[in-house]
Amino acid sequence: MQFDFFLWPMLLPMVLPILYTIKNKQGSFGEVSIITCTMVLIVIAYWPLTLGLDSSSNIVAKFLLFVCLPLMFLYIPWKIRQKQNKDFPLDEFGITRNGFKKSLKLGFLFIPLMLLVTFVTRYMIGGISTPYFSLGVVSFIESFTEEFFFRGILFLFLLPRTNLPVAYITSLSCFVLMHPQNITNPFIFSTILQGLLTLEICRWSRNLIGAWVLHGTNRFFSIVILPFLM
Repeated sequence: MQFDFFLWPMLLPMVLPILYTIKNKQGSFGEVSIITCTMVLIVIAYWPLTLGLDSSSNIVAKFLLFVCLPLMFLYIPWKIRQKQNKDFPLDEFGITRNGFKKSLKLGFLFIPLMLLVTFVTRYMIGGISTPYFSLGVVSFIESFTEEFFFRGILFLFLLPRTNLPVAYITSLSCFVLMHPQNITNPFIFSTILQGLLTLEICRWSRNLIGAWVLHGTNRFFSIVILPFLM
């Protein structure tokens, strides 16, 4: 059996934060290296772990890879450094009450633009399948995994350890390159826009909820609603 490491392009932008921390913030180099190593493991494990899974099982696999795995590898060195009992700072990843309402408002504000661009690009591509409600719901839930990793870790967590341009470019580039199947067709515009809008939501609110709602709604729209419109 030949392994398919098709996610490997998303590793390339990590050169930017690595070089930045080496030059400017050497204290953050270890954490950036941990994130990079985690991404290597994701690239290696994604195909064999998700091979042949149904949509519900795929949620579990992606939670393990994009949420549990990076949290575990970041938690261990954090725990070793702690001299007092403190809760693991999930707010650094956008899991917090702070900015919750602002994040939701921004998410709902950007949804119409996101859905319009998705509709146009899907129309250009053609080949819309029949609506599949249960898959749409599962896909909505599963979109949290990508938001947590690409916006929670590669932007919000990376931001204080690098700077805004580095974290922004790294997050957006890794997200786009994680979808190599979209690069050669018009849907790349929808992918880039989704990356930009979710980054802006997180940049202004420091909270993931709005980004998840936008991402999940766009998926549900593509799978369940769009077939009725085409």
